[in-house]
Amino acid sequence: MGNLGRLFASALAKLPERPPLTLVVHRPDLLKQWLAVPGVVLHPPEYDASGQSQGDSTPRITDVDVEMWSETPPPHTDVHAAEISPIRNLIIATKAQDALPTADWVRRYLGPDTAVAFAQNGMNKLWPPYGAIYSKARYHDCARSPLWLACVVTHGVYSVGPFASVHASPADVVLGAVDKAGGRDARKAYLVNQILAASQLEARWAPRHALWLLQLEKLVVNAVINPLTAILRCKNGALFAVHAGEDAVDAVLPRVIDQLLTEASAVLRALAQHEIRTGSIFGDSTTSDEASAAELAQRLSFASLRAMVYRVGELVKDNSSSMYQDAQAGKKTEVRDFNGWIVDMARYLESVAATDSKTLDVSGHQIMVDLVEKAVPLTEEELGEYSFSIKEA
Repeated sequence: MGNLGRLFASALAKLPERPPLTLVVHRPDLLKQWLAVPGVVLHPPEYDASGQSQGDSTPRITDVDVEMWSETPPPHTDVHAAEISPIRNLIIATKAQDALPTADWVRRYLGPDTAVAFAQNGMNKLWPPYGAIYSKARYHDCARSPLWLACVVTHGVYSVGPFASVHASPADVVLGAVDKAGGRDARKAYLVNQILAASQLEARWAPRHALWLLQLEKLVVNAVINPLTAILRCKNGALFAVHAGEDAVDAVLPRVIDQLLTEASAVLRALAQHEIRTGSIFGDSTTSDEASAAELAQRLSFASLRAMVYRVGELVKDNSSSMYQDAQAGKKTEVRDFNGWIVDMARYLESVAATDSKTLDVSGHQIMVDLVEKAVPLTEEELGEYSFSIKEA
């Protein structure tokens, strides 16, 4: 029951014919807190703007089941322990590093009639080439695996308590199938239709190749904003205060951002070309012709990615990134699922000869991983002492 779990639960609970909802928590103390004060609260954006306690007027969602899934019974005598039933519809709204392990943990309750929607930042782990390998290893046959779905969520939500969040920046959700669905019509799945019908989510369906591209673009945004705000312990807008004119020439942050974008663009363009050649993403779309390949390269170019990151940076300038919040709280961050993913993908592309025998430079992203995991706040000047320089592509 993190922020996105609360968002999805609140939105689905408002449906005219609401589906039965079960909220899954991961700690025994959360069960005790629910028993003491039951209900999920999703405050409106005005709660943040006013600074006043409007929680009393925000409806609480109480007509739901709450469970803690564990290998051992909970230590409370006032809760019921039982084996869970086979799962038909599941939304996994954990942090990125926990998403696939969670699906793997409960796989004995999943099957070909199950739809699983992942709602995390970062690239879903079930995209090619690893998705088919995972499904075959775990389910023996890809046709026997669940319908894997992914959500690209741009809503801004932050926590104000164990079962309370503020929907600070309403936006949208893009939903689509990660796998080729094994002949199933993913668009007609019950879970898909419930998510699309929940007006608060502003969800829309996307073809597989379009969803993949959207995840890549959002990954770039996360790989720039999140680690830098975690390292500098600042709000998003501080990263973009200097970005034009003479003042930006010698400024540290524009230089670091440009290096991260240069490296990401090279990796993603090589990945896109590889996927076009193999047909694993674009084989069932019209995007594999030469004109579309050129458009794809342009969309993942340094200039396009830079314009996108600065545009998003302006929209979320008053927000604090989730990685910044995790770093402040001493929690494990998602940096290996953002910048680490770019580093790992560069090495993968080199291993399958998808880079024309060139080594992809991802040193900037590796620095981000190292600095975030050291968990030592830096000033902008201290950050500039690391080796950030734009190299010729």
